[in-house]
Amino acid sequence: MEPSCRHTSHSETETEAWARALADVLTAGVVVLLDGDLGTGKSVVARGIIRGLGITDDYITSPTFTLVNSYPEGRLPVHHFDLYRLRHADELALIGMEEYLDDASVVLVEWPDKGGRWIPAHHLHIRLEYVQSSPDWRHLEMTAHGFVPQQVLHRFQPHETTP
Repeated sequence: MEPSCRHTSHSETETEAWARALADVLTAGVVVLLDGDLGTGKSVVARGIIRGLGITDDYITSPTFTLVNSYPEGRLPVHHFDLYRLRHADELALIGMEEYLDDASVVLVEWPDKGGRWIPAHHLHIRLEYVQSSPDWRHLEMTAHGFVPQQVLHRFQPHETTP
């Protein structure tokens, strides 16, 4: 069983703060998969990570129509993918996906199930789910696959503040 941690967020602001705290312990080369139904907050987590890495751009949005937004100016460069509108995983070869999956950047991937062979085996997987009893709350579960993601998870857990 892969190591994991779970957190319940009570607001979008809290979800973004959780993601900013995660950004503090991210290292170059880590791929973060953001998984969940529409509206669960994948883009909120991505925005928190991007801001937590020192990107001060006020206009951080999900690249739903452009497929990828890159932010080179933070503590670590970030490539944020949204694969929602991707028709076939082979389209990622056309944009040079292998160049984005380098050891110098953090890569965020929304809708990773559409990425096929481009999704690396070693990654952090964050699953967001609605909390049935409260529409603004979310369960966030992060699972580490591989040595470096496990190190990140281990560094993150002591900083986590779960109520």
